[in-house]
Amino acid sequence: MEKGREPVDICDPNAIYNGIAIITLAQVAGLLIYATVTSRTETNSFLEINFIIIFLLKTSPEIKTKDKKTEMAAHRTKTVVYFSLLPAPSASVKERGHKHEGPMQVVLTLCSFLGWFVKPIEKKTSLSTHEDMKTAFMAEMKAENIKQFLHNFTQLPHLAGTEENMHLAQQVQAEWKTFGLDSVQLVHYDVLLSYPDDTKPNYISIIDEHGNEIFNTSLFEPPPPGYEAVRDVVPPYSAFSAQGMPEGELVYVNYGRTEDFFKLERVMGINCKGKIVIARYGKIFRGNKVKNAELAGAAGIILYSDPADYCAPGVDPYPNGWNLPGGGAQRGNVLNLNGAGDPLTPGYPAKEYTYRLDKTSGVGLPKIPVHPIGYHDAESLLRNMGGHAPPDSSWKGNLNVSYNVGPGFTASYSTRKVKMHIHNNNEVRRIYNVIGTIRGTVEPDRYVILGGHRDSWVFGGIDPQSGAAVVHEIVRSFGKLKKEGWRPRRTVIFASWDAEEFGLLGSTEWAEENAKVLQSRGVAYINADSSIEGNYTLRVDCTPLMYSLVYSLTKEIPSPDEGFEGKSLYESWYKKNPSSEYKEVPRINKLGSGNDFEVFFQRLGIASGRARYSKNWNIEKYSSYPVYHSVYETYEIVEQFYDPTFKNHLTVAQVRGGLVFELANSVVLPFDCRDYASAVSNYAHIIYNLSRNHEEELATYNVSFDVILHKSSCNFIEVIRGWLTLWEIGSVENFCTKENGLLKYPLEKEIKDLLAVRSLNDQLMFLERAFIDPLGLPGRPFYRHVIFAPSSHNKYAGESFPGIYDAMFDIKSKADQHEAWEEVKRQISIAAFTVQAAAETLKEVA
Repeated sequence: MEKGREPVDICDPNAIYNGIAIITLAQVAGLLIYATVTSRTETNSFLEINFIIIFLLKTSPEIKTKDKKTEMAAHRTKTVVYFSLLPAPSASVKERGHKHEGPMQVVLTLCSFLGWFVKPIEKKTSLSTHEDMKTAFMAEMKAENIKQFLHNFTQLPHLAGTEENMHLAQQVQAEWKTFGLDSVQLVHYDVLLSYPDDTKPNYISIIDEHGNEIFNTSLFEPPPPGYEAVRDVVPPYSAFSAQGMPEGELVYVNYGRTEDFFKLERVMGINCKGKIVIARYGKIFRGNKVKNAELAGAAGIILYSDPADYCAPGVDPYPNGWNLPGGGAQRGNVLNLNGAGDPLTPGYPAKEYTYRLDKTSGVGLPKIPVHPIGYHDAESLLRNMGGHAPPDSSWKGNLNVSYNVGPGFTASYSTRKVKMHIHNNNEVRRIYNVIGTIRGTVEPDRYVILGGHRDSWVFGGIDPQSGAAVVHEIVRSFGKLKKEGWRPRRTVIFASWDAEEFGLLGSTEWAEENAKVLQSRGVAYINADSSIEGNYTLRVDCTPLMYSLVYSLTKEIPSPDEGFEGKSLYESWYKKNPSSEYKEVPRINKLGSGNDFEVFFQRLGIASGRARYSKNWNIEKYSSYPVYHSVYETYEIVEQFYDPTFKNHLTVAQVRGGLVFELANSVVLPFDCRDYASAVSNYAHIIYNLSRNHEEELATYNVSFDVILHKSSCNFIEVIRGWLTLWEIGSVENFCTKENGLLKYPLEKEIKDLLAVRSLNDQLMFLERAFIDPLGLPGRPFYRHVIFAPSSHNKYAGESFPGIYDAMFDIKSKADQHEAWEEVKRQISIAAFTVQAAAETLKEVA
């Protein structure tokens, strides 16, 4: 607010008089327009209309108001009136049917402002401050509501592309409207999905020398108690697997990682070409296992869940415990999309008008058959394996078998082979996102997004509905505050994504359709998939920009953990999982992929984060949670074993909801670029230390990391120091204070310089965008973040300076060493330029 101007309430008499003056001017203008237009041709009258309106609004003394609100109203009147006079490009006087209809429309348009000015003001909430509103918001969320929502969402399967999932989308849409959002829409896309053939089931068999089937794997999972009558439970399958019935000798490939295949080929001399390989789930994304098998020349790959990876010691299988039963199998897609979205429309939204690739040439589709089985069936396949013994104990699971590698069976069974029978069909089907919005007050053109997926392989008790139930409660709580008269500073968008399980399709297609808007307006994206994967402590993955925000927020949330009564979530989290990189703070992980934040963070450069309750990764060595993507992911397994009181769900709701609230309502965005500078410097040292394994080659090919290790990262740090100094001594200090390392604004004080705030926030918002390379990573054009990307060898894991890391991976085996090290130098230069360019965005505006 400018010096000498006092804040005036919108209902103040002066404000009302000024408003009346504006209305009167509009009415006079309308009469003049009408008189002018009725006596002139349409073209000439248009020019004179503009002249009259501009003259009136620029010379009238009544417009020069004493208060900011009325002046802003006057400005809006000037803008709208001016543009309302633009003639329709294709309508002549004769075509409109009446000689004076155009001028009358102008008059009516002006008169319509009467209603705009005199409409009643929304009742103001008594909770006026940011902190009071946040407290009310956090208190509004209830564990019992989340429990009820989860029960409601898990009674039927909600497979993407099915009627049941469309009905759930419609239900979510209706309830979000009831909760009070400004708008809730169903947004559809037509994407490639994959399903088993109802008439030809998928299975694996052992055949004798005559082709007779001696053993066949199960066609379905035994249903959990109480769900026997539920229809439309899709049997275990690998979505997008190639069709085929290959047969051959069996080779056990451990986890199917890159290093496992290297061990087989380079150390043990085992050639997988033409073989059927069997890999246990765990360690890496299943799609990477399939890609590795393809590269090794395998004819097909079988995936199974070993008890060593999917059964916790001392816990019974479901329903008596939370371990995976022997007949359970993990569904999942086996694509290698690398961020492309719908395989047939890479880079573009899958709408009706979009050009599509042929189904057989879609992006990321596997070329070999793939199928998942349970560990009872796997034991039958592995029991008589011959050939080489496992190379070491890390290749042994917990089945009662030798874990011999093969190829083939022992001498007594050497004539037997394995045959796959895979008949999946890929087809284009319609999917539905639910998009809800609460419009912001001060910065409606800045978007904070909370999104989680709705589709599930079967009942989805944990993945995704434990997350969808939390999103539902967050939406309800935001809606409750809105009904009481509150709105966030920035616009909040809530998303219920479809087809996440088929390759993050719903979120990616929506982001592709709205990419231009999101790149210019997206503040942050908070992901909300499964709320729990254990009950030990909090787990957070996010951009370094959010580190301080997460730490600050978790200090305000009470810990739900036993033994930490009266203490904060931050304290229990730090005690149970301290960072190995930074002193005296809890661990925060890098963002990889495998979830809906991918397109926002890795492609568009929108600051992103995720939080959930997890297990003790130091002790509990099994993968993820045992019943992952099986029919046993029910409401009951959550209610009986994981979170009976739903206190952990509530804590996750408070973390996710609190992040959204702070990002949407803080005057100064709660991003701390100092943490980014520290992270970049740390990652530069990590990649440099990795390079020291190649000292001789670095010297031979004149490769230096100095430009990124010292010049770029150090300059980034220095620029940030200067940037902080600039803002701390500038206008922002007039309304900001430091609290827990964050810039905080007490709302009861006046804002001295709105443009300064906007400039500061834009620099913070666009910093993440500055790390985006429009050309993308080599061979992965939709992964464009230079600092972070999913690992090329495990989609789930995040890698820092991925371009350099990939260039150096297994570099000694490259045939052309000079070319290989030239690529390393190229990637170093790209990283150095990008860090330097990001630093430039934080320098003082000229």
